[in-house]
Amino acid sequence: MITTLLLLVAISVVNGKQQPSTMFTSEIDVSEQCRVAVQKMSALQTTEPQLMARYWDSWGKPSDALLTGHTTFLGYYDECTNLKDTVLGDMKYCLYAMAMDTNIIQSSSGSEDGVCHSSDCPTPMNVTSTFDVKIGVCYPSACSPNEFAIVLSNMNVSSITEMTTDPFSNVTNRVNIKLRVVGDSPAFCPVTDVELDASSKALIALCMVLVGLVIVGTLLDIVIWLLSSDESNLQTDKQLDKETIQEEKINTLSSPDKLVKDKKPNIKDFILAFSLYTTVPSLLMEQPPSAIKAVGSIKIFSNIFIIVLHVSFFLSFFFHSLSQNSYQLQLFTKISFQPIASITLAVESFFIVSATLSAYLMFKDMEKCKKFRLWYFYLNRFLRLSPLFYFYTLVAYKLSPLFGQGPLFFSQDAIACADSWWRNFLYITNFTPFVFDMCMPIAWHVAVDMQLVILSPVFIILLYHTWYLGLIAIGMAMVGATAMVGYVSATRGFWAAFFYNPNSQEQTLRLHIQTYYRVNSYMIGILLGYILYRKYSIAIPNWLKHATYALLWVIAIVLCSATMFAPYLEYGFIHHFTDFENVTYLMFSGLAWSVGVAIIIYICNTGYGGAVNSFLSWPGWDPLVKLSYGAALCNQMVIFFIFGSLQSGLKFSDLVFGMICLLVIVLSYVVSLMTALFVEQPISKVFSLAFKLAGIETRSK
Repeated sequence: MITTLLLLVAISVVNGKQQPSTMFTSEIDVSEQCRVAVQKMSALQTTEPQLMARYWDSWGKPSDALLTGHTTFLGYYDECTNLKDTVLGDMKYCLYAMAMDTNIIQSSSGSEDGVCHSSDCPTPMNVTSTFDVKIGVCYPSACSPNEFAIVLSNMNVSSITEMTTDPFSNVTNRVNIKLRVVGDSPAFCPVTDVELDASSKALIALCMVLVGLVIVGTLLDIVIWLLSSDESNLQTDKQLDKETIQEEKINTLSSPDKLVKDKKPNIKDFILAFSLYTTVPSLLMEQPPSAIKAVGSIKIFSNIFIIVLHVSFFLSFFFHSLSQNSYQLQLFTKISFQPIASITLAVESFFIVSATLSAYLMFKDMEKCKKFRLWYFYLNRFLRLSPLFYFYTLVAYKLSPLFGQGPLFFSQDAIACADSWWRNFLYITNFTPFVFDMCMPIAWHVAVDMQLVILSPVFIILLYHTWYLGLIAIGMAMVGATAMVGYVSATRGFWAAFFYNPNSQEQTLRLHIQTYYRVNSYMIGILLGYILYRKYSIAIPNWLKHATYALLWVIAIVLCSATMFAPYLEYGFIHHFTDFENVTYLMFSGLAWSVGVAIIIYICNTGYGGAVNSFLSWPGWDPLVKLSYGAALCNQMVIFFIFGSLQSGLKFSDLVFGMICLLVIVLSYVVSLMTALFVEQPISKVFSLAFKLAGIETRSK
């Protein structure tokens, strides 16, 4: 019954049809200009009721879905900011934290005195509840946000009253509502006027230079192609051989990758490195037959799952309170959401793929060069990660405030990066005391990957020269990392159901983004790279091979499914994990998942993958594989742009959530495509040309 009455509160609160009879008291401790503006505002009820209606209409108003955690009511941002040059001057918008006190008094509707005189009267009830809400407020620019918080504290809104009658009984519910400001400052005020400093202008100039180089390089490539076409038309049949030679020379000039071995690059080659005729084909190019199969698509799907989870996380950040009934937490009770809820496992897949590819390529390089080129190993990984990582860091720091405007738009990255951008450049992003102190917090995995890359040559060299010593070293590292995970999890009380843990932020900082938590998956990746390099296969009779690989499939499916769906016992309120079960899961889930994924990759590369290998190794995934790194770096900025630019609040359902996730995924890959064409691919080719000019070979054949 109480729940029913609370629902009546939710649908009977201020709905825009009613305004408080007396808005402001006369004595408020604010500046004189703010006091005058407030007095004019209060007088609008009689002097300019139409303007008052527009002003009041722009405010956020509590409505339905309060009990499901919908506690942010934005109002209409554009309607407020478009009120300019009125008697109040320009208007500004802020989001204020308020407490909504509600009181329901139940009485009989069948008697004049409100008292039931029949024998079947319901029990009289007097229910009082308080909801913590955030409400968008439009106020005169003559007041500061803090001053208007004082004004709101002095508002008389206790007159807001509604009468609702229960249609199923002879009962009337009198609903009294009062709003009061919590604290002496607004919860959030969007920044509308962004001033660019010298470094921001320099970054914009750099972006314009990159765009200009792409345009010039593409035009130059077109001119060279036209000249080659004209020259070929002048050739006769007798000169066919000469024409072919000339075309080869021109093609060499128009594609830096085709430079002959003894030719030194010149300025034209560096300009052509920015040509779209060079970068677009390199993005669309299929992997060579010798490439490791299935790893690219695994990276894509892991990235998509992580993006979807980021969207669900920012739901509470922008719109919902983390109440038990909020839509975000309801997602975790659905078994279909578990592949996404198991975000730590998706991240493990990143490290498996990274370690496998790095180790495999280094084993190949050692075979060719007869030695371990440490400088090449580090330089290759640094140049692969750094240009795009550094570019996005600078954009997040200096330019992200320009990317949107709305009631919730702000740039967390611009705030955090002001003090911690240098951590990204040194690849120590994960060493920070608070999650939101990190510059681009979703990019912590890049720092962890670089840290593991720095440590990995020891294991790669030992495996290559003395495999059993390599196995011992890897085993010791995995045992030590597992023990560390168990110790930290046990002493700090971490949960397997990470998102239900009241200390989830501490679990993120002390466990999930720490290097030791990812050692097991990285070591499994190095082992897999060694196995694929040696082309080891199971030495058994042919008639047993199908049964053996079928058993491997079963093991992989069981390991991955068990680790993915085990937390659902907690999320679905089926079983509450004990401390021992939580610690055990956190210690071994990453290892079990890594072994399962490694088995799948191994099977796909031995010819027994069947339809799974055909799907995972489909050439159509290749362009998306090249864009996944950029999408992983930029999706937070895309989410902030979409959510922050919404002009009014959203009530989420599975359909709305799915559409927003699809929009974020598509935009993230579009942004990644743009940065790949204008930043990542050209800079990569420029580095290759620079090394060639210096006589340094950076690729093993």
